[in-house]
Amino acid sequence: MARKREKISIAAIASEIGVSAATVSRAINQRHGVSEENRRRILRKLREYDFHPHYPLRNNSRIAVMYSSTFFSHYDAEVLSGIFHSMRENNLSPDVILHQNAGSSSLLDQLRDQQSSGALLIVPSRFQEELPELAASGLPVILLDESCTEPGIGFIDNDSYSGSLAAAQHLLSLGHRHIVYFARSLNAQNHRRRCRAYEDAMRAAGLHARILPVPGIGAEEDLRFISESLRLYPLTTAAMTTNDDLALLVLKAVSGLGLRIPDDFSVAGFDDYAMSAYLNPSLTTVRHPCREIADTAVKAMSRYLQSNGKIPLPRITLPTELIIRSSTGPLQNHGKEKRTK
Repeated sequence: MARKREKISIAAIASEIGVSAATVSRAINQRHGVSEENRRRILRKLREYDFHPHYPLRNNSRIAVMYSSTFFSHYDAEVLSGIFHSMRENNLSPDVILHQNAGSSSLLDQLRDQQSSGALLIVPSRFQEELPELAASGLPVILLDESCTEPGIGFIDNDSYSGSLAAAQHLLSLGHRHIVYFARSLNAQNHRRRCRAYEDAMRAAGLHARILPVPGIGAEEDLRFISESLRLYPLTTAAMTTNDDLALLVLKAVSGLGLRIPDDFSVAGFDDYAMSAYLNPSLTTVRHPCREIADTAVKAMSRYLQSNGKIPLPRITLPTELIIRSSTGPLQNHGKEKRTK
């Protein structure tokens, strides 16, 4: 008769790897005192045996929500709201961590210090240099609204290119030929895709693309920049923007120039914040599934942890949708005279 396989224990795993049982226990509980090399070896063995400890761990796995700025936009609020709601539904504990590269500790050091079981990265482009170390650590990491080529890191992206292309084609179909793009944060992968879609649509129509990077110093300064730009290019009859925050400033600038929307000028944003449908005029924009992205990421993290890493992290892109409202319409009057006064 074949010998019955012995029950796997922490001590057995420790003996097989050649470390102490305390080291295995610390790795399971995401504690300090374990080298990254040993931590990876232990995690591989835990997955191999599908090992789950018999003693109780923390009630909820602590998931770090990484951010790198003290300023929170409407987009951040939407994403965070989705994350917090979904974590409550999936028995996970959010731990918001502000990470700024000026400090001496790395992102991975901070995650280990907080005993994080995983991490969700908001605006991942700001953590680009640290992604290889995170990928090598074995810690589950999911990027929100950005794709990644690093093996082992998951992402939930959005199809910014298609959404922005649909918005540009919509404005062109209304007869607009002088369309500008007010851009912000062009270091972000998603934002660059939005700009590229606009450029491709204008080029396909045989028209000149004009991207105007907004300084991002403050609302008052940004509004002044937009107003001066519209005076500088008086033939402009429509504008696209990186997000709805900028679209609001364009609406304000256009109104300040005495132009009517959409008769004299059309505006298309991106993100579709909750308030965008209730503006006067309501904002044509691209619906960006921020909350769905957050919810999908949290559920994926939960499945990964519950399966002991056997269910891989997702690498998917969710669709966007153009929402046509009152801020865009057929060109009736370019209002050049009003802007040059």
